[in-house]
Formats: sequence, C-alpha cells, structure tokens
Amino acid sequence: MSERFRIGDIATRSGVTRDAIRFYERAGLLEQPGRTKSRHRVYDITILERIRLVRQLQNCGLTIGDIKEVLFLRDADRPVASKRLMEILRSRLHFLEERIASLEGCRAKLTEVMRDAAAARSAGYDVLSDLGDAPYAPPFRFGRRSKEH
Repeated sequence: MSERFRIGDIATRSGVTRDAIRFYERAGLLEQPGRTKSRHRVYDITILERIRLVRQLQNCGLTIGDIKEVLFLRDADRPVASKRLMEILRSRLHFLEERIASLEGCRAKLTEVMRDAAAARSAGYDVLSDLGDAPYAPPFRFGRRSKEH
C-alpha cells in the first residue's frame, strides 16, 4: 500500500492552499480523494503532479473549463486530442495577445497622463478629466468561459 497524505501535507508540498485543492476537486480537476474513518481526505503522492499541471495551465491563462478539457484529452484518441489541444491553446493565446495589446495601450495612456500631470504641477489632478475611455479587452477571470473564447 502506498503512503497516504492529508490535505495539509499535499497543500504544503504543492504550494497551493487547502481551499484551492478543495476547489479543484469540486471543479472536477482532481479525483475525489480517499477518506479516513474520521472522514479526513487522504491522497496518494501522485496527486502532486496533477496539481502542478493544473497550476501551470492556470498560470498560462487557461480557464478551469479549458483545463478540465485538457485533462480529459489525456485519455482520448491521440490525433483527435492533439488537434483539440491545439485549438484550446490557440484560443487562449489569442485572448492573451488581445489582453496584452490592451494593457500596452493603457500603459501608454497612463504614461501620457503622468507626463501631463507632472507638467501641470499643482493642477495635475485636473488632467484626469482628459483621460477618456481606452478600449480594452475584458479582464481575464479564471474558471469563466465566454462564448467567444
């Protein structure tokens, strides 16, 4: 029988919180753990690799839905899985590129406003009225998937 670990041990070893582990379980990203007689969660050490993969995919901008599908693809037909994986990654990359372009526009606008505020000295706050609306992509939200992305 392999060594079993409680949620606190897995959280410490993986670098995520206990709440994150519970969330991953509810979201279907992790298999339901075993339980002790007192109903405490117990995990096999192999769960660490799955948690690391989930975190890496999240950090690269994939949604929970994307990650769930990527994990499902592990057991799918290789050519079909590879094609779908590329579609998911291409979609996320496109979203991130749009977001980066939007943020670069915001950075340029803020730099311009700061320059104007510095030139105006004590009246610097007044230049904010000239800020205007900058078009930008909606903020990224983990776990939410819009119909477009």
